[in-house]
Amino acid sequence: MSGKRKYTVPVMLIIITMLTFIIVVLLSRVLLDGQSLKTERGERLASSYNYCLVYTDALKESSTGLLRGGDDEARTRAVKAQGRLEFAGGECTGGVLFQSGIRAGMTDEAALAAASEPMQKINEALASIGGRSGALTEGDRTKLTALASTADELAGVLGAYSAPKGADRFRQMQAGVDWPPVAQRFVDELNRAAADIG
Repeated sequence: MSGKRKYTVPVMLIIITMLTFIIVVLLSRVLLDGQSLKTERGERLASSYNYCLVYTDALKESSTGLLRGGDDEARTRAVKAQGRLEFAGGECTGGVLFQSGIRAGMTDEAALAAASEPMQKINEALASIGGRSGALTEGDRTKLTALASTADELAGVLGAYSAPKGADRFRQMQAGVDWPPVAQRFVDELNRAAADIG
């Protein structure tokens, strides 16, 4: 019996050490996977935020291009900017604007509609003006001037937060640090602009 005791304690210590090592390795793996997931989500949000910036640039280019478009070439450039406007608007809406609505307590449908409906209205207004030939009416000029002004205001709103470029900042963005109020102000400005153009 005394021979079994000599081996029992060392074997138990070896088993405990191996189990501790396995637990530490598995927990480290779980933590690293969670950190990687947060970084990926933050990267997607940052990309979406950058698309919001592209949206404001395309809105400005399209509206001012149509205002100045005395010839078909200028009008064509403005219409091409409308293509960027629609793509960037979709990326912006589906990411950062949607998430800011969710974080503000909206339902999925309400968060998506709050941003997509005014963008759709703005896009349709620009498409109807850009799709026509001939001189602009006074109403068209008023709408385009208002949209150019809106683009400047939207760019000013987005300037309050700079999109992250490093892994730590991506995780902060995923956690909702600083950007949701900026995105909500962006949505508010979009809704105001859509209401202004009628």
